[in-house]
Amino acid sequence: MNAIAGLYTAYRAQLQLKSANVISSIAARTRAIGAICESSQYLASRMHAAITDPNAAQIVELGAGFGSVTQLLPENAVSLEREEERYSYLREMYPNRTVLDVDAIQFVSNLEEPTIVLSCIPSVNNPEFARLRTAVTQSRQRGLIVELVTYTYFPINNPFSGIFSVERRAGLEVRNVPPAFVWKYKC
Repeated sequence: MNAIAGLYTAYRAQLQLKSANVISSIAARTRAIGAICESSQYLASRMHAAITDPNAAQIVELGAGFGSVTQLLPENAVSLEREEERYSYLREMYPNRTVLDVDAIQFVSNLEEPTIVLSCIPSVNNPEFARLRTAVTQSRQRGLIVELVTYTYFPINNPFSGIFSVERRAGLEVRNVPPAFVWKYKC
């Protein structure tokens, strides 16, 4: 029984729950940010490790949340976050980083130089994802997205399938709630 209690406590910590009601807290977070919870440090590390060469191009992080991936990126990376509380937190924690409160779709559509994209924007149950996929496709066709790393909660959900010449599942991170599959796309 202690193992189950410990797991429950760990999940509550990752979810950053403010109430004891796990189910209602998860539902509220899913509605607010489109994901069950913030990415774990383990998923962030796996996503960062999937980048071929972090110095090869500008890095843009979509949906930075509370910075689990942000903290691993070079100082010159650009992090995008639209939710006010998360945006304010990122600005305070990373004062030397460019953190923007802008629409990720518009930003990706207006890229001007080769870019590595790390997307933490959910692809399932996100009404804006089709628009993001279109923006990625157009920027990729213009040669402006050279690499993209993202994650999904399902092994068969390949969110950017058919856009890049190389696409592969780069790993499974079980120390995330829920476990997540990292996807890597390259030209």
